[in-house]
Amino acid sequence: MLISEPAPDPTNLGLGVVIILVILLNACFNFYQEVKSIKIVASFSKMIPEKAIVHRNGIEEEIMADELVPGDIVSIHMGDKVPADCRLITCEGLQVNNSDLTGESEPIRCTTKCTNLNYLESTNLIFYSSLVVQGSAEGIVISTGDKTVLGQVGKLTRGSGSSDITALHREINRFVLFIICAALTAIIAIWITWAAWLNVTQHGYISANGNVVNSIGMVIAFIPEGLPAAVTLVLTIVAKRMYKQRVLVKALATVETFNSVSMICTDKTGTLTLNQMTITHLLWGTTGEFSVPIEKNNVHDAGKSFKALLLGGCLCNNSENQLIQDNGDESLKKSQTKLVGEAADVALYRLCEENCSMNVENIRKSNLRLKVLPFNSKNKFMITANQLEGEQEQQKILITMKGAPEIVAHRCSTYQNDNGDILPFTNDVKQIMFNRQEESGKNGYRVIGMAQQTMKKEQYDLMMKRYKNTRKTHENKQEQVYEDLNGLPGENYCFIGMFTLVDPARPEVPNAILKARGAHIRIAMVTGDHPTTAAAIAKQVNILSQNISVDNGLDTFKLGENESGTPVLQLLRNGQIIDTHLPGKTTTLDLITNSATVKSVLKTTDNRKLNFLKRWWQTAKSYVADPSATKSRDKQKLIPYGVVVTGSDIQLMDDFMWDWVLSHKELVFARTSPEQKLRIVMECQCRGEVVAVTGDGTNDAPALKRADLGVAMQAGTEVSKEAGDMILLDNNFASIIQAIETGRLLSDNLKKVAIYLLPGGSWSEVIPVFFCVWLGIPLALSTFQAIIFCMLNDVFNALAMVSEKAEKDIMSRPPLIRHKGHLLDAKLLLHAYMIIGNLECFTAFFCYFSWYASQGIPLSSIFLTYNSYGKNPPINYTTDELTTINESGQSIYYVALCIMQFFNLMSSRTRYASFFTHNPFFGKGRNLTVLCGIVASTTVALVVTLVPWFNTQFKTVPVQVKYVMPALGFGALLFTLDELRKFYIRKYPKSILAKIAW
Repeated sequence: MLISEPAPDPTNLGLGVVIILVILLNACFNFYQEVKSIKIVASFSKMIPEKAIVHRNGIEEEIMADELVPGDIVSIHMGDKVPADCRLITCEGLQVNNSDLTGESEPIRCTTKCTNLNYLESTNLIFYSSLVVQGSAEGIVISTGDKTVLGQVGKLTRGSGSSDITALHREINRFVLFIICAALTAIIAIWITWAAWLNVTQHGYISANGNVVNSIGMVIAFIPEGLPAAVTLVLTIVAKRMYKQRVLVKALATVETFNSVSMICTDKTGTLTLNQMTITHLLWGTTGEFSVPIEKNNVHDAGKSFKALLLGGCLCNNSENQLIQDNGDESLKKSQTKLVGEAADVALYRLCEENCSMNVENIRKSNLRLKVLPFNSKNKFMITANQLEGEQEQQKILITMKGAPEIVAHRCSTYQNDNGDILPFTNDVKQIMFNRQEESGKNGYRVIGMAQQTMKKEQYDLMMKRYKNTRKTHENKQEQVYEDLNGLPGENYCFIGMFTLVDPARPEVPNAILKARGAHIRIAMVTGDHPTTAAAIAKQVNILSQNISVDNGLDTFKLGENESGTPVLQLLRNGQIIDTHLPGKTTTLDLITNSATVKSVLKTTDNRKLNFLKRWWQTAKSYVADPSATKSRDKQKLIPYGVVVTGSDIQLMDDFMWDWVLSHKELVFARTSPEQKLRIVMECQCRGEVVAVTGDGTNDAPALKRADLGVAMQAGTEVSKEAGDMILLDNNFASIIQAIETGRLLSDNLKKVAIYLLPGGSWSEVIPVFFCVWLGIPLALSTFQAIIFCMLNDVFNALAMVSEKAEKDIMSRPPLIRHKGHLLDAKLLLHAYMIIGNLECFTAFFCYFSWYASQGIPLSSIFLTYNSYGKNPPINYTTDELTTINESGQSIYYVALCIMQFFNLMSSRTRYASFFTHNPFFGKGRNLTVLCGIVASTTVALVVTLVPWFNTQFKTVPVQVKYVMPALGFGALLFTLDELRKFYIRKYPKSILAKIAW
């Protein structure tokens, strides 16, 4: 009854129609862009097709996983994802992770026997999507596609997308929360004012219906309608850029996290290096050595140790030639043979075949493999058992161990000297061997040790029988075998010699790391290689730089004793003791509860123990509040030195040692296990670091999953790709730096959109309503014009803003600190409202009141008049004439605001760079969509003010240019002041003005 009127204004009907149409247009645009970005991301799946190794017609070949059919025999190795439901027919220490099906993260040991009538519990069945964490096997395909166990559980596959709340989600949620609170506060304020004062003392000045319209105007003014479209469009642009950069992002919103990345923990092999290893030297005894390439005559004249090394390289090796189909074009479908396997195995295979003229396949057929223990990151060695050729009468078995030299040497009791004689492996000989390894490592070589032992077939069979009995006993008691080597011996080997391999660094990596360092991002190498080799490669790729780690010093530590004989940690710099530390308190971190959904390092209170309200509050808070860290990153002082830490020493580290190690600017962790790599990531996160982890191996998966951003390599294992948040399809480390730049650009452009939308779209539209209600002046901007301005004029320019290129200094700024830098913060609001907003609002009112002055109406006849406007003081115009004058003034205010936003657009394109070095017309900052946005916005303003239908229906009026000319002057002033502000910030980056810059 209050809001009904005998003659309702038809403008309100038109207003409602316009709102509905604009909302529909925005929704359609958002839907189109969302579908577009989804299609781009979906197209990535074609770049990483799942493949399977299958035996068909007696030939082993690689095919697409979707070409498998029941009855196919597939080979499965560590790091693979099981391509279909299979029944095992051979099994070599196979362990799979069935967490997708069962939720249990503990690996399951597989066998070839049915152990349970429940097919999900039987250890001779493996299921599609399970990840192979250790060993190898062959299996018969029993189900494929939708007929697999996982395929039948449709809800699981449809709901497999991550439900994590990303940093971008939180930023948008905070923005929305601010807008809701501001809009509600403004609406409540005008309704309280109307009910308690205006409707009582100035009855009839604003009706209830008018106040409803004002409230709608308030809501529309505060809501930045261009923001949802801008966010959707910027994600589409990011998807296109990632597509061009060959980067697969599982969720586009995670790219924004790169803006906060402060540390990258990267694997070495295959990430920093090409993973194309070649053998450079063969070492045996104390002085024996051959360099590659090897002359054929030298091969025939070589001694026993050299030939034993080559035989071991053929037999203790899982690389093999496979038939791989080229599925690019069905009409040109063909197959080719390719040598596949671990990089070191491939290098050994090629050494034997190409350099030493050995037929590896014939040697393997003549020396049949009986048993194998595949290499894994825990043991750091591989063992094979082969029945030797020509030993049918004695039936001798050759056991070969290959792996890290210090690990292999620990399991040896004898060695072959330079002449091939078997001698005791004394500590002095071991030290000589270690010195040779150290010398090779300093030159950046990776070193592999090899050991052998022979035994009679009867002895081998007895050993296998004993192992099966022991294994069965432990399985019945549900106990874990202390060291399960598949029954193969773990000691009493004879050390044969070593291979040195070189894995060249990727050519683009050194410059990429320098660029990361310029962006204040620390790079930590975390590798399984020997410390000396790791340090040498780190120097080659600039992780250990000349001016810090070489000139200042390289730190490490070791366990020693003080003068009283108490064990202490000795802190060393360039080999000299600089301090000692008595190990103390260590914070326990949960290494077991490690999943992609658990990103916070600190344990939180169990929600089940909280009441409903507290649970609801914690859930709601998680949508806007960032995860907390134990220490703020900006408070941790970094020291200008490098440090090298070995995995065996990590267990000695307490909280003090972690603080000391992670305070170094340059970091290398060597000989690390998966658990240790995970611990390193968690300790970094505990100290406020936002960690990106790169890796390509199965051993990298736990850390990839735990990291704030896990970056896997396309050439890596399926396990690592499943664990990562994104995949580098070109295996290019430099793409990570490009992704970081893209993340920073995304954050920058969203801030630019906000700084553009808030002054005109909120402040300059809200103030006229408050002035109308509180100061009793006519409404300076109609609700229709406010809606058009927000939903069309500003949207065009906001969408143009998201296409901005990166500023020159974007990769020289420090990473964003999560708890300090937000899309909406006090600095941005101060700049948007107090500076730009007030100047735009003043300019629009200046033009508005100038129009009134030209009509002979002074300010004294406008302010605080309320119901008496035009009567007290009297104005020589009729009510209809005053209404027409105000309609013209409203159009002038609207056009002046559009002009000021054009200058705001040009100023807000850059945060620190000058417009003239980053202009939209040419050069690196070229962005012609800005000009398109200005043209589109101008067209809208001209249509609204000049088209007769709009003049009649929505009471707009054509605007004379002379009344909006002041906006050009004030706009130029805004532009000039902002250019001076940016210049001062660039010249004095530590000034107060720089600290409050948005």
